[in-house]
Amino acid sequence: MAFSPESLKDIAYECFKSTKLLAKVLYPDRFYLPFGANLHDKIFEVMDNDEIQKAVIAAPRGIGKTSIVNLVYPSKNILYRLRRYIVQVSCSERSAIEQSENLKNELITNPAVLSMFGNCKSNNWSKEEWIAEWYSTEGALEFMTKVLPRGAGQQIRGLLWGKYRPELLLIDDLEDPKHIDNDELRKEKKLWFFNDVMKSINLWDKKAKWRVIVLGSILHEECLIEELMNDKSWYSLRLEICDDNLHSNWQEALSDSDIAELWEDHVRQNIEDSFLRELRGIAVPRGHGSFKSTYFKYYNEVDENLNNNKNIESVILVDPAKTAKMESADSAVVGVGVNMESNAIFFRDCINGKLFPDQLMDAAFSMAERLGARVIGVETTGLENYILYPFENENVRRGHHFEILPLKAGRGKDRGEGKARRVGALLTFYRQGLVYHNRSCCQVLESQLLAFPKSRLWDVMDAFSYIIELLDTGFRFMLPELEESSDDIEEEYKDVVESTEPMLEFEPLI
Repeated sequence: MAFSPESLKDIAYECFKSTKLLAKVLYPDRFYLPFGANLHDKIFEVMDNDEIQKAVIAAPRGIGKTSIVNLVYPSKNILYRLRRYIVQVSCSERSAIEQSENLKNELITNPAVLSMFGNCKSNNWSKEEWIAEWYSTEGALEFMTKVLPRGAGQQIRGLLWGKYRPELLLIDDLEDPKHIDNDELRKEKKLWFFNDVMKSINLWDKKAKWRVIVLGSILHEECLIEELMNDKSWYSLRLEICDDNLHSNWQEALSDSDIAELWEDHVRQNIEDSFLRELRGIAVPRGHGSFKSTYFKYYNEVDENLNNNKNIESVILVDPAKTAKMESADSAVVGVGVNMESNAIFFRDCINGKLFPDQLMDAAFSMAERLGARVIGVETTGLENYILYPFENENVRRGHHFEILPLKAGRGKDRGEGKARRVGALLTFYRQGLVYHNRSCCQVLESQLLAFPKSRLWDVMDAFSYIIELLDTGFRFMLPELEESSDDIEEEYKDVVESTEPMLEFEPLI
């Protein structure tokens, strides 16, 4: 369909206002999938905000982030004559040149580009560097933009083109996965980035239009992009393909079942850490962190019939959000069963999310009834009676007879240290093979444990970790594993087994 010159001007104007629209208009073959409101739109927001001069974006692989940052955005700056000097940086010179060549070829072969903006090819059009030129209808040179591809470690310090320093630095996948585990190479690249790359722009000119955009995936817990994420002088954007429950953040293209299948692929290959780093932007150690998927054992709630097992004591653990508006942060309710004779801890049920206080209490009481629990443990640190009394009151109001126990969070000298120690204490039980997960509800727990101590959310694993305090409070200790053929050993521990009573004695409130 042919457009009139006036129509093309109108389209060009709308594309100038929206980089997202520009991507669809100029490069429909590249962006044939719908953009995601929770992924792509957030990247475009950064692209369209020139007030953000230093931005670092950790985004999942395979969503087209490189095409947005290294094709669409520099195209916009060239076609609308916004910047005169652009430097594209990648982990190697070859990779940088490849990105640069893709951009260059689109500018002179893409029909939509040519019809809307014309041809910008100049006599300087090599792989090492090239210049886009724009001429008036009278043939006078009006504007030029130089594009320079550079690999990590190459000369960038002191770049000057006439009177212009680099105005736009686009840095994509700077670190090489093959060398990311080398401490010295990571340190060397970090020094090069800050000493050469960041000093190549005109930092001291407050009116300068420079921007530095760093893009990539998390490859290591100490990689450069992760360090920039934690630097408050940078605008950081960390995007995930899904949440802890494997709910897709790109529903426009990937369903929850697609994400679940992708996760299972990583589980089968024992590379869950790769899923967390490269698709969720969580900086867990390579080769897994403290908790490994090989530690996870499973059971079936129907087959085990735990509610009818007299040796199972079930408890409910509640970790409320520590905010005045509880519904604005994540809370968790976890059901746990313990069998001291068979040496087993069962993660039976879980509800988590942004819950109002009444919803949190309803979830806890409903789960307690469903699992046959007699004890509900509620973390009160920072909330005290503001959370404990409503639970006790609701317990009486509903005619229940659950024992409501306050749970106190241990505190370390640094904020969050007590929580990390508490969750870390679970590791011993996992390594000994004493913990069993209910497959139907354990995904959020496993996601948080595998990302420990870098997990974005802690609610479920933190609630679960209180089982240790509860067992200690109730003086519950796992018994020696007895051999059926040894009558002497059974007789020795007979009194201990027979004297084992319910975890905590209930004392009625009224």
